[in-house]
Amino acid sequence: MAGRLSRRRVATLAALTLLVLVLHLALLGGAQQWLGQWTPETPEPDRIQAVFVRALQPAAPPPPMATRPRGNEGTPGPDPVKAKPGLTAPTGTTPSPLPRADTPSPATPPPVDALQGPVALQLPETPGDYQPGMEWPLSTEMHYQLTGNYRGPVYGQARVQWLRDGAHYQVHLEASIGPSFAPLMTRRLSSDGMIGPDGLMPRRFDEVNGGLAGGNRRVSLLFDDGGVVLGNGQRVPRDDATQDAASQFVQLTWMFLTGRQTAQPGWLVQLSLALPRRVHLWRYMVRGTTETVDTPMGPLEAWHVDSDMTDTWGDMETEMWLAPSLQYLPVRIRIWQDRRKAGSSYIDLTLKEAPLQAMPAPAPAASGSSATPSTPAAPSVPAQSGAS
Repeated sequence: MAGRLSRRRVATLAALTLLVLVLHLALLGGAQQWLGQWTPETPEPDRIQAVFVRALQPAAPPPPMATRPRGNEGTPGPDPVKAKPGLTAPTGTTPSPLPRADTPSPATPPPVDALQGPVALQLPETPGDYQPGMEWPLSTEMHYQLTGNYRGPVYGQARVQWLRDGAHYQVHLEASIGPSFAPLMTRRLSSDGMIGPDGLMPRRFDEVNGGLAGGNRRVSLLFDDGGVVLGNGQRVPRDDATQDAASQFVQLTWMFLTGRQTAQPGWLVQLSLALPRRVHLWRYMVRGTTETVDTPMGPLEAWHVDSDMTDTWGDMETEMWLAPSLQYLPVRIRIWQDRRKAGSSYIDLTLKEAPLQAMPAPAPAASGSSATPSTPAAPSVPAQSGAS
């Protein structure tokens, strides 16, 4: 009798232990799932408003600025060194200068003051008294035709907006698969931050997926001094030049437009990117000479800038075609999903109409002047447009 009671107690204790273990595992799994879907509760910043009043037409690109390229640029080469996890990619040397006869003479830039916004537009977060100058494109909207493959051919539409209000910027990339009135899947990448002397300084990034078959998922990254809070709530260090998946397009455009990076075959560009799961040193390479991209505006010559990575850990990879005649704006963008493992899932965005731009901000009235200032006309060469 005592033996049977003892065996019952052991069985009961074992069952309780197993139940507690199962509950702990369930709680742990729920916590991991919660962390994987962590997102700040703070609402997204209001979208900057812009009125797009003119169509940008191809024009001769402006000469590069007389500034020495900065950053982790590299020299052309057929066998580049790949970036490896945990290692800092090497900094290359700057190519030898062109012969004097072939060196373009830098043009005298127009006065920056004519395109600066009123002092009232300067935001508290503006770095010092810095105001972005004419090397930054006006607020711009670009519409794309979307094709691609995801378990079969897909079709849709996309839009990219670059918005500015003084030194405050936003980038929005919005893509949808299926009809625009009832899309099957949608994805939006948004970057919000400030413009500084060395380029864009993101403060927040949001990735939102939706649509009839896309669910409703959101991932947000928050940037602070020296760090970024990832999509799982973990804070990791970063350098001051770190970009996000949306701001990188405008940052690369600005770097090529100003001559901080060189558009020539084999040129390597390195960017630190804050991605939903990690901060990763990313490498891009200029592939070959310019390629012709067919658009409704006619054929456009563009530099093919392609991801040059072997250690993406499944993150999305991007190719872009930057047209010098359109301020180095991307006239084609291809985004891959796990390119190395399954190179059949991608979307391809091709420009389907002329980019639209806002007008420059009116210059503030000179002190002591009684004349009423008038709104300046649009610059005669759109490719040299400045701040909005």
